[in-house]
Amino acid sequence: LALTRFGKWDEMLKEPEPPKISAYHQGTWHYARGAAFVGKGQIDAAEQELAKLKEILKDESLNQPLFSLNTARAILSIAPEVLGGEIAAAKKNFEVAVAHLERAVRLEDALVYTEPAEWHYPPRLALGAVLLEANRAAEAETVYWEDLRRNRENGWALFGLTKALKAQGKNE
Repeated sequence: LALTRFGKWDEMLKEPEPPKISAYHQGTWHYARGAAFVGKGQIDAAEQELAKLKEILKDESLNQPLFSLNTARAILSIAPEVLGGEIAAAKKNFEVAVAHLERAVRLEDALVYTEPAEWHYPPRLALGAVLLEANRAAEAETVYWEDLRRNRENGWALFGLTKALKAQGKNE
């Protein structure tokens, strides 16, 4: 997940498949591969990873708590929404992308609070970026402010907020 967070696409794609003893780890690996393929512009490959991820989500073992009161399913269910949103955004289908990412935000908000958070980054960051790309800067501003309310001084949210404000001509 760290490799995907920092855009290390080729390094991520070199990561070996985890042992098939954990549906959660398998699903996370397919999510991360899908994100790497989106980052490299290989949308067909990303869609294949998304399909594998969705299949893994049918596994009953995901109904068990993972590290906290959150089940593996509750955490991993965020993944296909984020990946689906990123795929749709790459295709410039912003309405579908926003819908997926808004679901990801709601799913992450529904998790029991833990430190560190059990999903690897706030989905609001992806949602804000897609809203900016879709020329919906005022909505992106709201999303970034909400992320900052939840994750104080988040540098990525501050950067996105700056871009959203500038896009609206709010330069003060």
